[in-house]
Formats: sequence, structure tokens, C-alpha cells
Amino acid sequence: MLFRSPIGAPIADHLGVRDVVLTINATPNRPDWLSHLGVARELVALTGTRLRVPEARPAESGRAAAELVSVEIADPERCGRYAARVIEGVRFGPSPRWMQQRLAACGMRALGNVIDVTNYVLLETGHPLHAFDLDRVRGRRIVVRRAAAGERLVTLDDKERTLVDDDLVIADAERALVLAGVMGGADAEVGPGTTRVMIESAHFSPSGVRRAARRHGLHTESSHRFERGADPEAVRYALDRAAQLVQALAGGEVRPGVV
Repeated sequence: MLFRSPIGAPIADHLGVRDVVLTINATPNRPDWLSHLGVARELVALTGTRLRVPEARPAESGRAAAELVSVEIADPERCGRYAARVIEGVRFGPSPRWMQQRLAACGMRALGNVIDVTNYVLLETGHPLHAFDLDRVRGRRIVVRRAAAGERLVTLDDKERTLVDDDLVIADAERALVLAGVMGGADAEVGPGTTRVMIESAHFSPSGVRRAARRHGLHTESSHRFERGADPEAVRYALDRAAQLVQALAGGEVRPGVV
């Protein structure tokens, strides 16, 4: 099919991508500027206008999330809060064009609706999230713990990493799945075959994330924010916002409650 455009028409209008992108340099003491909501709050404070916060009220149904997965924080000094939601019956696939365009404008690639939602909410709220394929979480159990010296983890960049006992990991009943606050692992990665998703929202100690990121040579969108001090009060809001968007873009049923 051919799409014709009048000669001389702006290409942005023809492609439907007319937009304005503002580049803001955030100083290290202002991690709240590393999100759209954070910048909006600053503008509200300066101008006296009203802040409009996106809705975060997923529709819940079915059996309780606590019946499907359990969470244990074995190191509360390094992880003060950890919350999880479960969504069953999702359909993994491409995100709608508007989301892909917004992610691209912020320098992110679209990787599929569930993953794109976690990145979108990261940019929107400043709070990093992670999505697990729940069927690949052994024992349906999440444990936030220190790694064992010499424990191995294949991260999402397809590199096998040897962990030390100062590394904080998100593990299941048998092995480490995520280098906490830095990068996810390949073992429970969501993909085309995923139908059951667990979304993680947590708060990690900035110093611990900083050490792990430097030790493994990883600087990610997540570590950049956790190192500077993410808002512990954003844990629940970001989780609910992500669950609502996954339900809207990938279908499925959000199970009642937060674990």
C-alpha cells in the first residue's frame, strides 16, 4: 500500500511523530528529576499549577496473588521494601505505536508490551521495575538475599557473571534470577511464550547498588536511579501503574492483592 503526502509537507506530520523532546541535566542530588512526574512536580512548585498524576488502579479478579507466589526479604538492610503483583493470561506482543514512539524519544528500544510497560513506568515515575515469567520462577518463591561467593548469573546482556557475597540478588527457590537494582537475568525473562507475569517493585540501598554496578561494569537505567536514591514511597504506585498498563496492553487478569 502506498501512502501519498503533499509535496513539501513536514515529514513529522506525514509519519505522525510530531513531538517535542526536552533534555534536562539532573544533578546527582536530585534523583526526583529522573522522571516525567518528578520534573512535573518541580514545575508545579515553581508555577503554582496543579499536578495531574496518572491513574494507577488495576482491576483485580480471581484468586489472591499471595496464593501464587511468596516473597521473603532475607536482607532488610539492603532491601527495605519489596512488592509483587501477579497477572495471568497475558498475551506477549508488540506495544502500540504511541508507546513505542515515546520510548524511542527517550532513547529506549521497544522489546514487547510487558517489558515496554516496565520501561515506560520507569521513565514516568522514576522507579525501576522488573517483570518475571512466573512459570519460570521455581517454587513460586522469591527471596531477596546476598549471593553466595562464586554463584553465577546470566544477565539480560547474555553475559555470565560470577557473583560475590556482597551482591544482592533476587532469587527463586533454587537460583539467582536478578542482580538487584542493576540488571535482570535470562532464566526468568518474559518473552513470546509468557502467559503469567510477576511484576517486581522494590527499594534497594543506594550504596549496595552502586558497588554491584561498578563491580560488574554495568551502568543501567535502574542502577542510575537506585544509586542516587529512589523514592521508597513510589514502590506501590509504580507497581499498580504497571499492572494497569500491562492489563490494558497485554490483556490478562490482575490477581487481587500485593505480596
